[in-house]
Amino acid sequence: MSETERASRKLWDKSAWREARFFLDYLRPHYAVFIPALIALAITGGLTIVFIKELAALVGKGIGGASGPEWMEELDRSLWMLVGIVGAQAFIAFWRILLFAKASERALAALRTDTFSRIIRLPMATLNQRRVGELASRLANDVEAMRETLVVTIPMLIRHSVMLTLGIILILQMSVKLSLFMIATIPVVIVLIAVFGSRIRKLTRKAQDDLAGSQVVVEESLQSIVSVKAFRNESHEIDRYGKNLGEYLHTAIRAAVPRASFIAFIIFAFSVALILVTGYAMRMLNDGGIGREELTQFAGLTGMIAASFMQFPELISQLQRALGATERVREILRDETEPGDEETAPRERFHGEIEMRGVSFSYPTRPDNVVLRDFNLSAKAGQRIALVGPSGSGKTTSISLLFRFYDPTSGEILIDGKDVRDLSLTTLRRNLALVPQEVLLFGGSVRENIAYGKPGASEEEIVEAARQANAHEFITGLAEGYGTLVGDRGAQLSGGQRQRIAIARAILADPAILVLDEATSSLDAESERLVQEALDKLMENRTSLIIAHRLSTVRRCDQILVMSAGSVLERGTHEELIAKQGSLYGSLAKLQLE
Repeated sequence: MSETERASRKLWDKSAWREARFFLDYLRPHYAVFIPALIALAITGGLTIVFIKELAALVGKGIGGASGPEWMEELDRSLWMLVGIVGAQAFIAFWRILLFAKASERALAALRTDTFSRIIRLPMATLNQRRVGELASRLANDVEAMRETLVVTIPMLIRHSVMLTLGIILILQMSVKLSLFMIATIPVVIVLIAVFGSRIRKLTRKAQDDLAGSQVVVEESLQSIVSVKAFRNESHEIDRYGKNLGEYLHTAIRAAVPRASFIAFIIFAFSVALILVTGYAMRMLNDGGIGREELTQFAGLTGMIAASFMQFPELISQLQRALGATERVREILRDETEPGDEETAPRERFHGEIEMRGVSFSYPTRPDNVVLRDFNLSAKAGQRIALVGPSGSGKTTSISLLFRFYDPTSGEILIDGKDVRDLSLTTLRRNLALVPQEVLLFGGSVRENIAYGKPGASEEEIVEAARQANAHEFITGLAEGYGTLVGDRGAQLSGGQRQRIAIARAILADPAILVLDEATSSLDAESERLVQEALDKLMENRTSLIIAHRLSTVRRCDQILVMSAGSVLERGTHEELIAKQGSLYGSLAKLQLE
């Protein structure tokens, strides 16, 4: 099979039709707006043909020697008719553009919502394999490319197709011989679209991937701007961005080669066809095979047909770029999300008993690296359980399994005697609350950040939660109180203030099980005292799991698990572990507490 034949098949392959159906699926709810827009589009295309034909006929009569009072009256009528055609075309074009914008923007808003909903519901394993900038690029660059296609490219394709079809019909009625010169070029264009289109689509998809790579650098640099500046690595980040952007530029230029070749050849082919048509028309005019008036109309319509055909190469190239972007968005929409459930279902509150039996786990990206090995934990309702040990010992991973960010490779996790895999994620996670070591607040107000623990909470509930978290005093001292904007990721607040807002959020959520992940390790003495007081209130009557390096925070726990390399080496109360000769906990306690 030749390259041309293979490319021709690719033009009409199933994937291309799937991408077209993908567009239609989002447009279908808006057909009541979209179909009238298509009708308006066809009418404006038809009016353009009528305008060209009537104008050419008028010019032809003038060139043919028409004169006298009757001719002047006819001229006036024709000019007013042309003004009427242009006015009607402008009026319909206004509604056509407006209707297209309504249908396409609404469809794309639904697509953006679906894409974001899919991204936000992806499992942690999938999210950890993708970078933030790449996912942001899907919503920004790729959907924007699709917007341009829906709003501009597809309407232009339809309009020029209507004009082309009507124009060919009219010139065939005037002269079959002359028309064949123009029609003979159409198969050539179709083959070229097939040959170049597949190549353009592949390269533009790669260009979109490279552009997403540069977006990743921007996202990461800005998210870690303190580290960038602290290490004076601005130049390094600029070089990283330049490298990624260079790859995009290289691919974009490679994609421009077949597109430029395509367009250049079409220009050459139509120019040659126009020269041949002109030469043949002059011979027919000389031989009396066509009149001056007909020739003028034919010339006008032929020029319009040629102008429409000239638009097709660029429009097809834009369509290919959009199809590449569509493939990338559809990849996300095909990804498996976390198990779905009804988030508005009545809340079931746990008692708080936790049992982790023989749990082992390896991250999907590193299956050979066992992070947890035969891990066991038992907590009765209301108990405080501490997990201590060096970094990398599996403490945070065990918490991730409790939240079902991942499922264990083997073993089982029970809450109140029920396997967490049998519980809905909403029920599970609404009974859990996390206060992490590094609190990253959302960029809204203090009020919005506290209310994140219970969307729709009243002002009284928010203030009471802040009081219990020892946060009310400093919040009221801010310029706008609870309405103060916290800045990007809470940058306008100190570490202790962010922690107390996180605690207020957890208090408002009213969880049955509380997880504290190094919640006071990075604070100064005064901030730690305030935060610890708030945490003590928060832990009352709740099962609490406390991850800590500083043993001073776990002395009052009901049970302490000492972990190393994914296994539990020792377990017991503070007093029991201190009394045990040669224990790892005892060694750590001597270093920290004496």
